[in-house]
Amino acid sequence: MKTIDVHAHIVPRDFPADPSGGWNDRWPCMQCDEKDPAKASVMIGGKVFRQIDDRCWNVDRRLASMAEDGVDIQVLSPMPELLSYWFDVKETVIMGRHLAQTLRNMMDAAPAHFYGLGMVPLQDPDLAAEELLVLKRDYGLQGVQIGTHIMGRDLGDPRFKVFFAAAQELGMALFVHGLQPVGEERWGANPLMGGILGYPLDSAIAAASLINGQVMHAHPSLRLGFSHGGGSAMTVINRLQKVWKSAPQLAATMPEAPLATARRFYFDTLVYEPALLRAIKELFGADQLMVGTDDPFPIRQQKPGDFLRECGVSEAELPGMLGGNALRFLGIGG
Repeated sequence: MKTIDVHAHIVPRDFPADPSGGWNDRWPCMQCDEKDPAKASVMIGGKVFRQIDDRCWNVDRRLASMAEDGVDIQVLSPMPELLSYWFDVKETVIMGRHLAQTLRNMMDAAPAHFYGLGMVPLQDPDLAAEELLVLKRDYGLQGVQIGTHIMGRDLGDPRFKVFFAAAQELGMALFVHGLQPVGEERWGANPLMGGILGYPLDSAIAAASLINGQVMHAHPSLRLGFSHGGGSAMTVINRLQKVWKSAPQLAATMPEAPLATARRFYFDTLVYEPALLRAIKELFGADQLMVGTDDPFPIRQQKPGDFLRECGVSEAELPGMLGGNALRFLGIGG
């Protein structure tokens, strides 16, 4: 079984021109490193958002890095800050299609090694549903990455039903990633704390919201995956399960036990600690776990196959966790 990494990000070499004509100060642009053409900075609001290198867009460099980590295939998705829900919907579509073309170009350059997850304007769920078809039909993508919330609206909000219905009908996978997380205003002067602490908490809220909103009950064939092992979802869902068992008023709103619903979600293995991955595997099941690395960013998990073996994954479970479960999540193969 080939090793498939479902959590790997791209940044295009160049961004399209700001369609607002310069009024949108959050429209990203790329600033090249004059001394090293392999390095660049993503600029947002006139400030450096992230320093990157050409693994974000250069296929040859990416393949070499993957080989070093023992990864055969990557499921490429945009750097989360590019999801662009805060723009006018037409601007988000421009960004989304530019990223889709970047993904398509990388997939075409090495079709045996890449799949793609795009982005859609979820601030307008009806248009997002239409864009899902465009991404599948015109760019050959396998699904989309979505934020843990959409401008403060939880994913279980009824307004997103049309989008989830379209994803189910089209067979498009949805990969949930932390984005501008809850509580950022409480982290103090250290800007890193939002991503470090906020993303896991936001992932837990997103998972609980989807369960509370009965999204999987309404769309039983939907394929939803979570980055970073679902963050803090394990403890939150376990608590929700306990209350569901003891509170008839909660059970009346949920025909399926929260834990049973969560066991239909997929989770990547990007949790760094073997004991934590073992706990997630025991709670959610080995069949729902997929390799994730966060490549090519500094926080990535290197040599993920070795990590699974270090965690004590059995020989029976290993083929699925290395790649079989990812193919099922993407809707590829039998």
